[in-house]
Amino acid sequence: MLTLSTINSTRVQFMSITAELLQANLIALVSAFLAIKVLRPIAIYFNLVDIPTDRKQHVGYIPLIGGLSIYVGVLLAILAVYPIHDKLFYLLASASLILLAGLVDDLKQLGVWVRILIQTIACIIMVKGTGVYVESLGDLFGMGEIHLGQWGVPFTIFSVIGLVNAFNMSDGIDGLTGSLALVAIIGVFVFESVSGNYRLFDFLLVMAAALVPYLLTNLSIISERKIFLGDAGSMFIGFILAWVLIELSQGGPSGVNKAMQPVNVLWCVAFIVIDTLVVIIKRLRAGRSPFHADRAHLHHMLQELGLGPRQTLLVMIIISLLMVALGGLMQLIWPTASAGVFVLITIGYFFWVKRQGWSIAPKVMEDGSQKVPRDLT
Repeated sequence: MLTLSTINSTRVQFMSITAELLQANLIALVSAFLAIKVLRPIAIYFNLVDIPTDRKQHVGYIPLIGGLSIYVGVLLAILAVYPIHDKLFYLLASASLILLAGLVDDLKQLGVWVRILIQTIACIIMVKGTGVYVESLGDLFGMGEIHLGQWGVPFTIFSVIGLVNAFNMSDGIDGLTGSLALVAIIGVFVFESVSGNYRLFDFLLVMAAALVPYLLTNLSIISERKIFLGDAGSMFIGFILAWVLIELSQGGPSGVNKAMQPVNVLWCVAFIVIDTLVVIIKRLRAGRSPFHADRAHLHHMLQELGLGPRQTLLVMIIISLLMVALGGLMQLIWPTASAGVFVLITIGYFFWVKRQGWSIAPKVMEDGSQKVPRDLT
């Protein structure tokens, strides 16, 4: 029976949660902003900067501290407001390892396989420490739930490493990786709204708040002295999002606390996954390493068509939001066809790219030098 005391108790609980969330977001926002101010001269002193080359067409030495500022914002907000339970401890610990590997890579250029080894170790820490992994793919085609059994852990490690490097490879124009991370967070909200289970969304809002100072600085909105995300930042973002999405789509051992269907994980990061997958296929078909840098990503193609960096960023954000909206619509009207639609879009995009005839070879400049985006090289 609904009583006045019950209503008052619910109201107090809601206000407490709201105040806690606002406090955490404010701490994340302010600490990330201050971290940029503090870390900028330190980065310059230690040469943690991106230097212009034939394939890096920016002006001046740009500090690679965007990822560090996001990390500081998230970490301080969590430590100040929320209790550290086992899953959160292992997530922050393994994400710290990923950040450290990215930081060393930004300074000294780690080999691809060294990075993948470190990413694998971080994934094993998460699986062993939390027991979280992809056990079920859900009912993808209306023929019953697909359980991975003993293949669940290897599939999880492969998927997390794939998403981490997809985010890393997407960091090709100002604001892109951070914006795609915000789109993924919006996607989580969309699918959690469908299920009515908003688990972990407060954590994602903290991450979104920590992203804001970086994006405003990177896009030269609040300062002409821009910063870059760095490998540390792109890999950290990809790692955090990967594990949050796995946790939300699995819902514990019995799946009773599932906040979204496994297929909807793909829609949250749809375009970054599709674009990276198509690029890798093109590289392999051309006899190149999947980690070989080229100009085959969509943001490169759009710029080849004459769009400026801001226009390209806007197009990429709109496409990603439309993919989230399509995934949400599929979940409402025909959930068992969602995976099939995703596959069809991926195939369609591959043949569209192939039909355009874009070469994945480096672009040769007038002076004979090669202009190649960084990607994983």
